[in-house]
Amino acid sequence: MIVMTLILSSFIVFALSDAAPGDSSAFILSEDASDDARGSYMESLGQDEAFVSRYISFLLSFLRGDWGRSASGFDIRETIIRSASVTASVTMLSVLLSLIISVPLSIIGARRGSAIDRILSAFSLTLMSLPSFLIGMLLVMLLAMRFPVFPVAGMLRGACGYLRSLFLPSLTLALLHSSLYLRVFRRALSDGLESQYSLFALSLGMKRRSLAIRSAFRPALPLLSSLVAQSMASAFGGVAVIETVFALPGLGSLMVSAALARDSRLAGTIMMLLSLAVAIIFFLLEGLLPLIDPRVRRGE
Repeated sequence: MIVMTLILSSFIVFALSDAAPGDSSAFILSEDASDDARGSYMESLGQDEAFVSRYISFLLSFLRGDWGRSASGFDIRETIIRSASVTASVTMLSVLLSLIISVPLSIIGARRGSAIDRILSAFSLTLMSLPSFLIGMLLVMLLAMRFPVFPVAGMLRGACGYLRSLFLPSLTLALLHSSLYLRVFRRALSDGLESQYSLFALSLGMKRRSLAIRSAFRPALPLLSSLVAQSMASAFGGVAVIETVFALPGLGSLMVSAALARDSRLAGTIMMLLSLAVAIIFFLLEGLLPLIDPRVRRGE
């Protein structure tokens, strides 16, 4: 499935880039460049060959690790290595913030029908209704402009500046993911608290919050693991919007630049790596679930 995912994703990117009007010469060469200069430039990139030949050449180069140069002339491997660290940091920090926000709130509002449950339901539904770029702009106006705690855009130098630059983009994704966590994970906790063993424990005098942490949390842990994997995959897939809004030099913004420049080799390489990351996440989830859920090991 991982191999098929990589092949299909790269083929779709190459096909769409090939079908788009224009080519990379319009973004690299000057406006008064001659047709011969444009032809020589496209020939140097191998763009004068057939689509199938260019696609097969790209796949073989990717497998060899020789990713070549982009339409702008810079080394694709070095550029992607610099950008991948930013994207990976945003993704991991957003997942961590999602758990910090959603897990305590889910335990607090695990009692179905309570006032806290209704407030959290309205809060999560509101977050799910807002697009990511709007949440990012609201956070910029609140935490970067009105209270200048974090930078509006770009990357600051130093370890502390690096974390400050990543906090708002990660918080934007975290709020979106925590809205799903709150709705699904809180329902799983509520179902666990309404089970027979939980009702028996409550009748013996155990507090509901302690019961949610000790007894109901573990049956809901497989669901939480699946949500974390889905949110990480979603972060890798939707990071282009966040990185563009906050002007971060990550894979998402690099992918947008490559698409606008009709650079199919660079765009295809980024898509292959993002697809590989998502496939590996779900592959690890398949191996992790039997360890935390005995029902999976028993085939139930």
